[in-house]
Amino acid sequence: MAITCGDFGKAFTTNMSALGLPAPSSLFGSIQAAASNIATMLSALKSLGPGATVGELIGATTALEALSVVGALSASFYVGACIGSLIVAANTALKCTTSTAASTARTAAGRLGVVIPDTMLAFIQRHPEVMIETPTRRNYGFLASRQTVAA
Repeated sequence: MAITCGDFGKAFTTNMSALGLPAPSSLFGSIQAAASNIATMLSALKSLGPGATVGELIGATTALEALSVVGALSASFYVGACIGSLIVAANTALKCTTSTAASTARTAAGRLGVVIPDTMLAFIQRHPEVMIETPTRRNYGFLASRQTVAA
């Protein structure tokens, strides 16, 4: 009997698309690439602060140029969506075989070796739609584009 597992890249892209955001396969096509690039974004976000844009993340790193189409978005919103999508996709990929959004994120990130700062866990708790299917998920991308960036 063959065992069929979920497709990580497809699940990641589908989750981001449901949030109204792009997810370049060159950055998020595999669990290893996604975890590495999200860790890079979290590190840059930690240095730049929660008011940074994706464009500023791109400028602070060398691997994220594919995100230039969302450069004006709030980096916290985009990174939050990526963390949620990483968790959703990892869970999908592990499915061969109800807790809060923040505790789910912490548990899944721990399994993946990704450290999520408390500020991002709080963000995910406020925006569980990055991980949970809801009718209003599509509004997330719009909301991200309307966030004001602190000077």
